Amino acid sequence: MKPTQLLQALAISGIFAASFAAQAIPSGVDGSAFTALITSGSLPDTPAARVDPNNAASPFSGVVSLNIRYSGLSYICSGTMITPWHVLTAGHCVDTNGAGAVININAPGNDVRAVFNTSGVGGTSVITADRVDMNPDYHGFGVCPAGVGGFCVNDDIAIVRLSQAAPVGAKIYDIYNGPVNEGTTFNMVGYGTTGDGWNGYTAGPNFRIKRSGQNVFDFAETNDEANFSGASAEEVWYADFDGVLANGTAVDSFCDPSTLGVAICGASLGNTIESNIGGGDSGGPSFVMVNGQYKLAANNTFGFAMGVSPQGGFGDGMGGILLDSYRNWIAATAVPEPGSLALIGVALAGLGLSRRRKA
Repeated sequence: MKPTQLLQALAISGIFAASFAAQAIPSGVDGSAFTALITSGSLPDTPAARVDPNNAASPFSGVVSLNIRYSGLSYICSGTMITPWHVLTAGHCVDTNGAGAVININAPGNDVRAVFNTSGVGGTSVITADRVDMNPDYHGFGVCPAGVGGFCVNDDIAIVRLSQAAPVGAKIYDIYNGPVNEGTTFNMVGYGTTGDGWNGYTAGPNFRIKRSGQNVFDFAETNDEANFSGASAEEVWYADFDGVLANGTAVDSFCDPSTLGVAICGASLGNTIESNIGGGDSGGPSFVMVNGQYKLAANNTFGFAMGVSPQGGFGDGMGGILLDSYRNWIAATAVPEPGSLALIGVALAGLGLSRRRKA
């Protein structure tokens, strides 16, 4: 079964869930009232073991939470700094009608804010966006191009431009150069729903707590605008949450031929490393390690329950967008305002050095 057919079958059966869509938080509720994030393995591993220190020494200091507000509601997503002014996130995080309508940040009550958590270098900073761009091929979660059937999760990326540069200490990440091979280990980071492999999701997201974990990229899906031609660029990545259930049964959903039509048996990273993602992790990064540096290879945008354990537990699937095929759009969109460029020139001329380094 092709991956698109898998998603369509899951949607029809009622067990597909866009569980990594922006997680609603009632307006006026303090995000710190929630506990957080990436799903851990089973005991003795716990979500608490995955918490990032949120300081400048962390390799993930440039991973932010995003607060998206419109229509009297408040939402949380995750994002990654790709320039001092630009956060890369998921398109559906800033889609206000499910059909690709990007948020109008100029309308009363609407805004997008990036929350930086870098203690020791200015503490927590909140910066409001002055522009939001959505990939032009994204027309809503699951919406396919005209003439293409199925459930399409492609093109789900957006770029948020901040009204001022990120705080000193927030790392800026390069996008990985080239396609990513299936079987590559992704380092996932986000501020979303948490839990464990036995119990599934157990607690909500938090704007100020992020966690990290890893999974193996099992297979890819190609360009939906090319009707998923085998010759087209890879755009979507998939992985499953491998582990051992409380009854001792080992779970590798994609290794079961009845799931995909073929057996894709990915390596399990073990109980204290293997991870899932949850609501609020949307838009967060999947990094690869290159010469000791984290490079941004993908974002995280969706998940689906396989019915093996509670939703979010072992056996469930996840995925997101591979960024290499969107490199030209990202480069053309993540451009600072002319005034910002001028200020950079003045600063560099006066100091003789840059105030931040790339991660």
